[in-house]
Amino acid sequence: MTIASNPLLQNHPHAQLDGERQTVTRLIRAVARAGVRADPMSIVNFYVALKSKPLALLTGPAQSGKIALVRCLAQVLTGGDPLRCQMMVGHAWWAGASREVALFTEAQTRFNTDKILALVEEAWKPENANRVFLAGLTRISPAELMGFFSEVAFQLRHGQIMRLPTAHLSEPIPYPPNLFLVGTMDTPRLDESDEDLLSMTTIIQWAGSEVEAARPSSHVEAFPNGENEFLYSLIRDERAARLKLQHVLGKRLPAVWPLIRIEALLRQHVADLPPSVPGEAMIYLANAWTRQGAGLFDLSPTANLEIALDLSITQSILPHAQASIQQSPALREELRVMLNGKFPRSAALLEGLG
Repeated sequence: MTIASNPLLQNHPHAQLDGERQTVTRLIRAVARAGVRADPMSIVNFYVALKSKPLALLTGPAQSGKIALVRCLAQVLTGGDPLRCQMMVGHAWWAGASREVALFTEAQTRFNTDKILALVEEAWKPENANRVFLAGLTRISPAELMGFFSEVAFQLRHGQIMRLPTAHLSEPIPYPPNLFLVGTMDTPRLDESDEDLLSMTTIIQWAGSEVEAARPSSHVEAFPNGENEFLYSLIRDERAARLKLQHVLGKRLPAVWPLIRIEALLRQHVADLPPSVPGEAMIYLANAWTRQGAGLFDLSPTANLEIALDLSITQSILPHAQASIQQSPALREELRVMLNGKFPRSAALLEGLG
């Protein structure tokens, strides 16, 4: 889908009144101006994923626009305020030719940890409660994936952090709800994901490309009240998500049944499927709508729901059963039948796992 044909960018009398839709529209245009070619739905998916979980990981080939995407989101939400958005080198690849690789790698890790702890401190200040803070770790290695994402996700299951790589705090501190940690990884796909990571992290396979060297989007201004809408509209609680879906979907609520049936099928085959899986999926669905009930992917409620369902199955359900799906052709076939050709992204993930 091109920018011009994207329904998010078409005029609509009700859409003009919805600040969050306008924020998403600005993000799509900022990514295009930054020299990145990407499906607008993929850009909106990144936005919705960050509303749903505090951590996100973008995987994909090098120079595919992952870093530019993170920068554009920071620009749109914060105006590029350097005190609220820190883009850091995730791994000391630059030290590869040095004789002191281990020393420089540790120094880079300490630097990143200090930056993140500083953001935690700033985000918790009362005057910053309604402001977005973002930490971006670019081109991370498996070591940073474990230290800054899996281990942090494990701690966030309890709502607080006690340690980061190279730092162990004297006592646990609550994790601020307005701080978001995003990593980019130059790999087509993350083949193995632990449950701690998946519990608090959305793993997104990014399929964009840089049509030219991605350039800074310093001319992008933060949308008035954009970050307020982003923070006020995000939902992280399953009960709140279900209530919102009941309100938004009304009689269309039974349309979410494919998600429930797929989760039930996986539970028959995967003994250790976490009980939180359906809740994660519902939370993503709820975040695909604005507070006013407008779809973020599409103006049509039906189309918006279909896209959000597809992405929710792809990112919130199937990754928890990846190993079982890979090992069982019978399970893959049952899932294909259940998807019934209606969810192309989920079907593509199944093909990749086969």
